[in-house]
Amino acid sequence: MLHRAAAVALTLACAGCAGVTASSSPDARCPVGGAMVETQLFFGMSKPKGGVVSPAQWEAFVKREVAPRFPEGFTVVEGAGFWLDGQTKRTISEKSKVILRLHGEDAASDQAITAIIDGYKTQFEEEAVLRVDRPVCAKF
Repeated sequence: MLHRAAAVALTLACAGCAGVTASSSPDARCPVGGAMVETQLFFGMSKPKGGVVSPAQWEAFVKREVAPRFPEGFTVVEGAGFWLDGQTKRTISEKSKVILRLHGEDAASDQAITAIIDGYKTQFEEEAVLRVDRPVCAKF
């Protein structure tokens, strides 16, 4: 599993180099591999009302909400997030987790991602989970 995770991480690191555009023909878009969407989900580990999401809570969330919706696989990366608090005008830092997933551009994938975001916001009373989508070329 570790080798597969490393391969996925390497694929993700190199995927943005291909210059994918929506107006390109399928063959021109991906000279190697196929067109996919890379989704990055950024989860803050600090709870708004105090405390943090514990490692056990995170693992339970991943097992219950993420793994069943992404059976083809995903990668979790540790992070350190920084953001500007609109009220205090101070830069806040917190530990974070980033989930990376490669998938097709389809309604089922979008619904799964939305359900994960909604589940996290509800369970941990978060205001937001950052979602970034971009077209990539990938070959496994």
